[in-house]
Amino acid sequence: MNILNDMLERLKKSGFLLVFGILSFYFVINAIKGDRGIFRYLYLKGKVAAATQDLARYETRKKDLEKKVAMLSEQSLDLDYLEERARIVLNMVKDGEYVILDADIDND
Repeated sequence: MNILNDMLERLKKSGFLLVFGILSFYFVINAIKGDRGIFRYLYLKGKVAAATQDLARYETRKKDLEKKVAMLSEQSLDLDYLEERARIVLNMVKDGEYVILDADIDND
């Protein structure tokens, strides 16, 4: 026990404990708030989750658009869809039809 106290006193006098304490504090703060710390990890984890949701939404949108393009291709021309698109894009109507404008309708 006496030897341990003697070694502790020598370390205190040499300033090793002070330097060790300062370095420990520095590394702990950087582990929490640094560029590669816990807060940054949580922030980036949230960004990855948001980007994954965006990716899923864009993939769904892409599949929908590919389906619409396939309906207009020469191999499988859907005449009803072609007529619907012509009416929307060219603002055409048949005789005897009435057009009701609604601002809430999304014309893709």
